[in-house]
Amino acid sequence: MDKLKQFLTDYNLDFKNKTIIVACSAGPDSLALVDMLKNWPLKLIVAHFDHQIRQDSYLETELLEQYCKQNDLPLYVKKWENNQNKTEAAARKARYSFLLALAKEKQADYLLTAHHGDDYLENIILKLIRSGDPAEMSSLQAVGQMEGVKLVRPLLYYSKSELTKYLLDKHLAFITDETNLTNENLRNRIRHQLIPLLKEENPAILKNGRTFGQKMMAYQGVIQRTFSAIKLEQVAGSLRIKKSLLASYTDAEKALFWEWQIWQYYNERVHLEKWQSGIFRILEYQDYVYLFKGQPKFVEKSSIKLNQPFIFQGRKYVITNQVLPQANLIGSFLAQKGNLKVGSAISGSKLPLKNGHHAKSKKFFAQAAIPNILRPAILCLYQNETIVFIEDVYKNQKCANDFIKYYVFLVN
Repeated sequence: MDKLKQFLTDYNLDFKNKTIIVACSAGPDSLALVDMLKNWPLKLIVAHFDHQIRQDSYLETELLEQYCKQNDLPLYVKKWENNQNKTEAAARKARYSFLLALAKEKQADYLLTAHHGDDYLENIILKLIRSGDPAEMSSLQAVGQMEGVKLVRPLLYYSKSELTKYLLDKHLAFITDETNLTNENLRNRIRHQLIPLLKEENPAILKNGRTFGQKMMAYQGVIQRTFSAIKLEQVAGSLRIKKSLLASYTDAEKALFWEWQIWQYYNERVHLEKWQSGIFRILEYQDYVYLFKGQPKFVEKSSIKLNQPFIFQGRKYVITNQVLPQANLIGSFLAQKGNLKVGSAISGSKLPLKNGHHAKSKKFFAQAAIPNILRPAILCLYQNETIVFIEDVYKNQKCANDFIKYYVFLVN
């Protein structure tokens, strides 16, 4: 069984009678992939993105047009017109935008790229040099999805030299990108200087790199299932968890847990050192551990209107006199019919109790396990300069015949 068929077997993939798009640059890797698949019982579409960075990039299109015409294959070409921003990230974004749009238009079953074993090992070493983050080590997945399109890299079992030899043996022309021959960027230096040394030390280094990546993916899967099963509370824009749930974790494991939560909730990759990283902070208070971003600022009181959404500390709320179906109700309270104001709780504020006495707001904040630093972020409602509601902390305890019920909703 050849390596391509072995790959499909290992990943339980079947290309028969499927619509397949291959991203092809006219280089040896992608052209070899197209040629391997051209006689298979499937609908093969060749897609080429011309970055127009090199003056002779048109030669790639010409070669592909000739090849596809000879082999009766449909070819779709897109030129990068707005390529003033010539960064690698911008080029990748533009290229995949074209490929994904084409895949959706043609209702393709799979989008294939020609990343091979050398690419995979280069990627691992590159991530190790730049960040050392295990979550990034498996970024070049064999099978994945982008915007609902199934993305497959079926050449990961091949080396670069094997693919080049495949084309040379078949006397097929291909184009070598001269920018890949220099040592001006880190990836090229890894490719030309480091990878050959590793292959000398162990000819099976590509396989070992693939094994490492696969295991890192498996570890990440275990981490995701473990951490996602631990439910966190959202309080005033922060996240909190009972200390007891992390009691058995080492400091390193706790850092990993919070890094993962930051990625899930804030979509940011960070490395926590001494329980903080940039604007993210970890704080222990009473029986809880809090994660929050930045330091909340005190918000002065301002008037609000019923049934009209308003923003407080970056969150959108609405207050009504009736229940809103399918809305996120966060609390309710009784008060007179009249104007309401919203703001942070003023330090030293006194809250009315059922018995006619008052208690300071800090007592209720402490009972709700809200640390001082987060108290300005808690929604506080005033009526006639008296606090009638504090989110997750307090609601008016006084009652009178003319009081009406208010509902507080968090709006997505």
